[in-house]
Amino acid sequence: MTQDKGQGELPEEPDGTVTDNLKGGAKSRGREAKRKAFGTGYELWVGLAIGFYVVYAVTELIGDFVHSEIKVPLRFESNGVAALDFPSAAATLSGLTQITVSTSELAVATLVLLLIAKIAFILTFFAGAVAIVPVIRDIAAGTPFTARSIKALYALEWVVAMGWLLYFITMLLGSNMVARDLDITKEVNAGITTMQAFLVLGVLGGVELLRRCFMSGRAAQEELEGLV
Repeated sequence: MTQDKGQGELPEEPDGTVTDNLKGGAKSRGREAKRKAFGTGYELWVGLAIGFYVVYAVTELIGDFVHSEIKVPLRFESNGVAALDFPSAAATLSGLTQITVSTSELAVATLVLLLIAKIAFILTFFAGAVAIVPVIRDIAAGTPFTARSIKALYALEWVVAMGWLLYFITMLLGSNMVARDLDITKEVNAGITTMQAFLVLGVLGGVELLRRCFMSGRAAQEELEGLV
């Protein structure tokens, strides 16, 4: 009788869990990690960074238009219109410089292009930061190689590519039209440089490299789970 009773009962685990429910326990720990990450960990810092930048950029843009002025990047190539007079010295502008121009000096089409460029830059930053939140959430949960993370990185590539393409086109046309409106086309060039294009290509290449690493990690993880 004592032997039958011992065979019929399951031994208690020291931590109160059942051996057959390991998979369910792992899911519970993952859900707990996600709950901790939401709004309190990495996602909170990303959200704060997005919020501070968007508020700053939008406030600056609105402030410029309230004062009837707009900031434009131009690349100065000649000293003819780049002279600066200081109390005890003189200097000239050279290279990429941001100038502030009165909106009354610019055509309506110029202002529209510049406004589209600035809004595209803000929205690209915002959408890119939102797109990467699932990746941060999965990393915080201890499960980075998920299909959701891979899709999020793919979406991030498209957001950055399309947003910066729109910004480059509109800012290139807009800055050229600013030079035309101010009659300084021979002294300055557009405020878009080759280095900026290479920087964006580098960011896209880094995101694609990370996405492929995640894909390889997911394939290795699935292969390991199949062996187990």
